[in-house]
Amino acid sequence: MKLARYVKFREEKFGGVLFETRSEKVFTLNPTASAVVREIQAGAAERDIPSLLKARFRDDSGAIEREAAAFIAELRQKGLVED
Repeated sequence: MKLARYVKFREEKFGGVLFETRSEKVFTLNPTASAVVREIQAGAAERDIPSLLKARFRDDSGAIEREAAAFIAELRQKGLVED
């Protein structure tokens, strides 16, 4: 999985921003969503990203895994990532 051809990512102090350059849409990302995008850019497998973030942020509640999985699904639905 990777960011779609026309999608650019920029990290910011608050998290990050995704730009979809064809439609000129801008998506503001919180720190969790930015961490997901960084993992995508690093080449992590989609199925591994939630557990990678759980370990990095030491989240025993499972909330970050659910948020990451939901965000990945949203990225797919909006066409912001591709295989």
